[in-house]
Amino acid sequence: MKALNLIVIFCFITSVKLFAQTPQVIEADLLKSFKKIDYWDEQQGKGNENAGDSLIKANDAFSDKLKRYTETYPYTINLPFNSLKKAQLDIFTSADGLFRIYSWDTWTGGTMHICANVLQYKAGDKTKSSLMNNPGDGGAPFYSNLYTFKAGDKTYYFGIYGVIESSRYAGTGIRLFAIQNGVLNNDVKIIKTQSGFHNEIFYEYDFGSVVDLPFEKRPTITFDQTTQTIHVPLVNAKAQVTSKFIKYKFNGRYFEKIKS
Repeated sequence: MKALNLIVIFCFITSVKLFAQTPQVIEADLLKSFKKIDYWDEQQGKGNENAGDSLIKANDAFSDKLKRYTETYPYTINLPFNSLKKAQLDIFTSADGLFRIYSWDTWTGGTMHICANVLQYKAGDKTKSSLMNNPGDGGAPFYSNLYTFKAGDKTYYFGIYGVIESSRYAGTGIRLFAIQNGVLNNDVKIIKTQSGFHNEIFYEYDFGSVVDLPFEKRPTITFDQTTQTIHVPLVNAKAQVTSKFIKYKFNGRYFEKIKS
C-alpha cells in the first residue's frame, strides 16, 4: 500500500511538472529572469556596490534557463515570445524555421558593450541549443538580422551582427552558419577574399560618421536574395562609412568580389 502511494505521488508530481511547462509558463519564467538583468543594471547605475556581481549572475541564470528551455522543448523555436521581444530580447528566425538566434545586451560592459546569444536549431528530430560566448567569458556581438540562403541541396544562414567597442568605434559583420551532420557549423567558409576563404566579413568604423543619419538610412551589410549578392559598406581610410558598397556575388560554389 505504501509503495502504491509513492507511485501515485510520483505520477502526480510528474504530471504537474509536465503541465507547468506550457508556452505561457515558459515565457513568463524567461521574462521574469530576463527582467532581473535590467533591475541589476539599474542598481549598478545607482551605485549599488553588489550590483555588478549580481548582474553577471542574472545574465548567467537567464542564459542557462533560455538554453535549457529551448533545448528541452522543441516547439519553442516557433514561439513568438512577444513579451521578451518587448523587453528587448532580439529574436531572429530563419525562413525555413530550422534556426533561431536569441541576442541581448548583458550590460556588463562599459562603453564597450558585451552581448550574449543563444543559438537554437533543428537537426533531424532533435532540437539543440548552444550559448555563444558566456557573458563572463568576454561576451559576443549582438545580432540584428538573419537571412536564409538555399544553394542547391544546401542551406546557409547569414547572421548580421554588430559590436560597440567604445563610445566612438563600432563594427558590423556577417557570419555564415549551416546545419550539417546534425550539428550547427559556424565556420562555413564560402566567402572568398584576397586572403582566402572565410566564414565572415567584418568592418570597423567611426560611429560619428553615421550618428547623424536616421537608423534606417545608415549603411550596413545586406544580402540580396534575387541577385545572390552580399553588399558591404565601404569604409575609407578615416574609418568613415561611405555610401559606396563592396559586393560579393555567389558563383554557384562560393561568394567572390565583383566590380561595382
